[in-house]
Amino acid sequence: MDTLFAEGRNCWRIVNAEAVAFLIDGEAYFRAFQEAARTAEDTILISGWDVDSRMALDGTDDGRPDNRLGPFLDALIRRKPRVHAFLLNWDFSLIFALEREPFPAFKLGWRAHKRLHFHLDGHHPLAGSHHQKVVVVDDRIAFAGGLDLTIQRWDTRAHCAHDGRRTGPTGRPYGPFHDVQIAVSGPAAHALGDLVRSRWHEATGEHIPACAARPSPALWPLSAVPLLHRVPIAISRTQGPYAGRAGVDEIRHLYRDALARAREVVYIENQYLTAAVVGDALCALLQRADPPEIIIILPLNVPGWLQRHTMGARRARLLAQLRAADHKHRLRACYPVVPGLVGDGVKVHSKVLIVDDTFVTVGSANLNNRSMGLDSECNVSIDGLQDPRIATAIDTVRCDLLGEHLGLSEADVRQCRREAGSWTAAIDAQRHAPRHLEPLPDSAPEALSPLADSLIVDPERPVAAPEFMASYVPESARVHLAARLLRNTLILTGFATLGALWHYTPLHIWLDVPRLIASLRTASHYAAAPLALWGAYLIGGLLFFPVTLLIVVTALAFMPPQNLLYAFLGCLSSASLNYALGRVLGGRILHRLAPHAWRELRHRFRRPGLGTMILVSTVPIAPFTIVTAGAGALKVRYRDLIIGTTVGVVPGILAFTLFTGSLASTLDHPAAKHILWLAVIAIVLAALALSLRRWLAEHFTKPESTACARK
Repeated sequence: MDTLFAEGRNCWRIVNAEAVAFLIDGEAYFRAFQEAARTAEDTILISGWDVDSRMALDGTDDGRPDNRLGPFLDALIRRKPRVHAFLLNWDFSLIFALEREPFPAFKLGWRAHKRLHFHLDGHHPLAGSHHQKVVVVDDRIAFAGGLDLTIQRWDTRAHCAHDGRRTGPTGRPYGPFHDVQIAVSGPAAHALGDLVRSRWHEATGEHIPACAARPSPALWPLSAVPLLHRVPIAISRTQGPYAGRAGVDEIRHLYRDALARAREVVYIENQYLTAAVVGDALCALLQRADPPEIIIILPLNVPGWLQRHTMGARRARLLAQLRAADHKHRLRACYPVVPGLVGDGVKVHSKVLIVDDTFVTVGSANLNNRSMGLDSECNVSIDGLQDPRIATAIDTVRCDLLGEHLGLSEADVRQCRREAGSWTAAIDAQRHAPRHLEPLPDSAPEALSPLADSLIVDPERPVAAPEFMASYVPESARVHLAARLLRNTLILTGFATLGALWHYTPLHIWLDVPRLIASLRTASHYAAAPLALWGAYLIGGLLFFPVTLLIVVTALAFMPPQNLLYAFLGCLSSASLNYALGRVLGGRILHRLAPHAWRELRHRFRRPGLGTMILVSTVPIAPFTIVTAGAGALKVRYRDLIIGTTVGVVPGILAFTLFTGSLASTLDHPAAKHILWLAVIAIVLAALALSLRRWLAEHFTKPESTACARK
């Protein structure tokens, strides 16, 4: 076999990398990211499970603007008028709300430069997430691995028990954190850029053009020393099936194929260990007559009560299976120990697999089921079977990682291994050193929590809504057919009761239109009436109350020109509030509340500009609240919103004021001339509305290719 990789099976693309470096821990990666970003001439692409504008890039949370991700990118873009940054962040579950930056769209969208584009990605199956962690600069330098550009990730390779630089935005310290990223340049970086652009288009409907080819080589970050030059790499993905798109499970096949080829040693670092496909492959290796050594580095504990009783329980179950299969004592499942650290130990977050000296992969995929078939993942791999220089580099990476955990240099690790006779014996020999790898304690399988088998925790495939409900909602709490019938019966009974009250009580007298008009006119004389009306526009806009009815009430309650002014200011105030909330919250809520209207609005704004804003404000393609909040979520310019809303509502305000006044006169004095005049007004207004709608449709809905996000 010439190579392990097969496009379409265990990888998406096989491409050449001009240079490759392995960046161990946050200090190295975040410094390299800053250096690479500063060289940008065209595009910075950032895709992540979590992107936090508050993160301190050098670990020192001292308030310097250029040290925080959000201000750093904003200042960089302002200095470089041709550079655009695109940030794609998972539209996270409420389960993680307390761990994430509040209102990320506000932090990285509302206050940032217009060339800093931010979007929350909710296009994934039920119970799935967007988990790819990729950064690409100008399609020339790219990073992939387990590290997000977010808080509580920065650390040095020393992983000191107490490091004052490891603090979050609130000043609260966090523990040691270990992770690995891979950096590549050349065609490999371009391919990773294609991956992010594809995901961006799926999530937003917008196309990000590829960067123009440049004759000059990429400016490699000076702090990241390349370990390899001019080697082929493979990019592998996981992607759950969604909205008619087939699923992708290349990483599942990659792990299975790589482990099947193991002969001497398997080295694993990962946050989790629950994937059935990986567990089966490791058990098969351990059951061989001459099994390879298997070294698995995991965190001591799985954080959080829920994860301990789910992912932690599943990990204990799989480890028990591996230990039962380890008839030659070749397995070492360990966690890193550093001096002076009490509690959970170093948080291992890396996703690394090294097989012999022939294979290495670094990426976002955890060794859990969801990373094998549900979440969106990206791994970058290198095969060294036929190339001695690659084999040497792979051995260097393994020794470098082990050396960090054992407190040894790369050369000392090799020497210790030679003296001990095996990798596992070398680990055992360092057990009494200040930094060492301690065996994970056993957990009794019979003590495992029943929560471990619930579908949402670690599904290998998308979870259907009925299965989701059956797994998490008690039988007694589910809405059955009888309950739905009862609810509908109560609604119908309510309508019938209202009808009876209207017919058999004085309700129809109290609520007759002339009486209502008189009441409104009386209320309008109070000093607080304009303020109350303004509040009604703001609250009504948030509650999807029809703005047309508010305009009618305004026209009936107040006399010209106050009713014209109040209706106009009320509409603009409501539009502004909805717009601000749309910018802060994004389109996730609108997608859930009114999916069809939201899709239509996004389709219209594929051709952005003032004309489109006027069109959607005038032609009733969606309710007023959806249009104005959607404009904020889609980052329409505020000026366009105000002008478009003005053009959209002023004719209606004039028309409804005139129409409502005539209607009131007709109801008060139903003479023939009043009825005729009312009919003429209605016909003229209808004709003007149809003419305006036709003209707008002709001028602003012509077929055109999708607008680039940077226009």
